[in-house]
Amino acid sequence: MMKLNGILVMMSVGLVVGACAPTTLSPNWGTAYQDMRAKQVLNPTAGEQLDPVEGQDGKVNATAMEAYRKNFEKPDAEFSKSAVTSGVLTK
Repeated sequence: MMKLNGILVMMSVGLVVGACAPTTLSPNWGTAYQDMRAKQVLNPTAGEQLDPVEGQDGKVNATAMEAYRKNFEKPDAEFSKSAVTSGVLTK
């Protein structure tokens, strides 16, 4: 029993001392992340431009959004998926 307690104490001390060991990071640590993030930016100076954004007319955008939202409504009740070919709509 004393031998088991001694082993447990030694393991605990080893874990505590090991957890306090200094760690050294590479000088280029995080470079890959920063590089990947920078490559995903289309226009890095976009935040500096104060000109109004020009694009589609408001009515065109409203129509496009309405069509987009209709895609998520329930499908027609007369159509159902075929049991034989999954994903193909049949009447």
